Amino acid sequence: MTVRRSGLLLPLFSCPTTTSWGIGDIGSVRAVTRWLAGAGQRALQLLPLSEMAADEQSPYSALSAMAIDPIYIDVSAVPDFGAIGGEGALDPTDREALAHLRAAPRVEYPLVRRLKRRALAAAFDRFVAAEWRRGTPRAAELAAFVVAEGGWLADYALFRALHAEHHEAPWTSWPDLQRRRDPATLEQERGRLHDRVLFHQYLQWTADGQWRAARTAAHGDGVSLLGDLPFMVDTDSADVWVRQ
Repeated sequence: MTVRRSGLLLPLFSCPTTTSWGIGDIGSVRAVTRWLAGAGQRALQLLPLSEMAADEQSPYSALSAMAIDPIYIDVSAVPDFGAIGGEGALDPTDREALAHLRAAPRVEYPLVRRLKRRALAAAFDRFVAAEWRRGTPRAAELAAFVVAEGGWLADYALFRALHAEHHEAPWTSWPDLQRRRDPATLEQERGRLHDRVLFHQYLQWTADGQWRAARTAAHGDGVSLLGDLPFMVDTDSADVWVRQ
């Protein structure tokens, strides 16, 4: 027997909560699925969560078909951010920016990205000092994630680290050996940029954990989550750089 279901199709950025940082994030999914369940709806389909370039707002022009955009991380739910004091640890300028974003009528992407980036960088610094260097269970979880997702994560994280070093210039303008992916050069860069590479791996591990929790909670509400894929990636993407 065919079972018919109804629900909503949404871009995640369009459903912020009162605790979001100016944009709908992975933490918002639970609020939406609870509302859907109460309305007798049984499906939520989200537009791609793939990482967009800094000046891009379309999830269909992605830096990676695999990476979750860190802009969708629920910063307040990151354990390392809580450990350094959470929102209370933000400096006055960042607290003012956060209040502005929560009251803004639209997503202010550049400001959201800058604010979340600073908060997540501070959380990462705490993780490295308190977890990674001490070999804690959480450090082991990240290490296992890096291995399990190595088919795309290693190159993606290196791409993001190099991209930042070149002031977000496209990979087609990088020095020849980096552009052509000379193996010896890439190994040298992985070592030199180790901490920056690890930062991007940490962001993806964090986003993955939040997404898994959101999916489990949605199923508990009786709501199925449906995805969408970017049908093209940007020329200036990790995918194209790796598979020229």
